[in-house]
Amino acid sequence: MSQYTTPIDAAFAMQRSAITSSHEAMQQGLDLQRTAGRLALSGLESQETIQRQGVELLHAATESYLDSVAATVPASGTGVEQVREATDEGFARLTAAHAETFDAFERAAEETLDSHDELAVSSTEAVGEGVEELLDAHEELHEETLATIDEAEERTEEFEDAFEAQLDEQLERTEELQEQFEARMDDQFDEAAAFQERLREQAAAFEEQLQSQTEAFEIAVEDETA
Repeated sequence: MSQYTTPIDAAFAMQRSAITSSHEAMQQGLDLQRTAGRLALSGLESQETIQRQGVELLHAATESYLDSVAATVPASGTGVEQVREATDEGFARLTAAHAETFDAFERAAEETLDSHDELAVSSTEAVGEGVEELLDAHEELHEETLATIDEAEERTEEFEDAFEAQLDEQLERTEELQEQFEARMDDQFDEAAAFQERLREQAAAFEEQLQSQTEAFEIAVEDETA
């Protein structure tokens, strides 16, 4: 494994973890919203039950009061019955309106929750597919990045190998040229030494010849003067 791939693997793993964590957090948020909606609906039903029981208790208390009035004042029986009928009708209408109102609230809440659930499911599926595509693309990019690095390193190694081979070849060529130069210099030194030796020999011969000529000239002069 390349020395560069380890930190790159770690960076891509961190990004994938962040993507997955974000997806899980969103899923948990949707689940919490659905749970909160169901709890709210359950609370609405409980509230409807409590209020209905309150109306029923009030109705029962009114009935008990009318019963007490009728028992205490027998002459008021007709009036009490009229009041009782009116009261019963009023409580009946109140109970019906109460039930109808809470039924409407409950239906609206259930429809809202159902719509929210459908939207949440579709959103979750869409986001899940998007996350899968993103992770696939992320993994593909990861592999391409590592491949690019490996290729670059291979090219670098090939370049280094070629450069080293070329450098070695140049060094060998330089050494050969140096050896040839040194050999040529040695030859030139030898030739120069031989040339100098020939010059010395020629100079010595010329000096001997000149000396001989000088001696011969002196003898000739002496003979003429004699």
